Amino acid sequence: MKKLILALSFLGFSGVHAMAAEMDMTVVDANADGLVSMEEATAAGWEWTEDQFKSVDVDGDGALNADEFAAASAG
Repeated sequence: MKKLILALSFLGFSGVHAMAAEMDMTVVDANADGLVSMEEATAAGWEWTEDQFKSVDVDGDGALNADEFAAASAG
């Protein structure tokens, strides 16, 4: 939980969460598998570093599920 809070704080300062807030998961999830990969996020215009992406990927599976996406988009 600390990791998620720290990541979201960092994202808030970098302005990245503003980009995420403007995105709808169904738009970012190009292959409609219910997950957002780093590649899909980048293609959608997110300017995250790999470390930023990994910090919001709480379960560490390499993709954002709906809860992780919502947390990253909250602002």
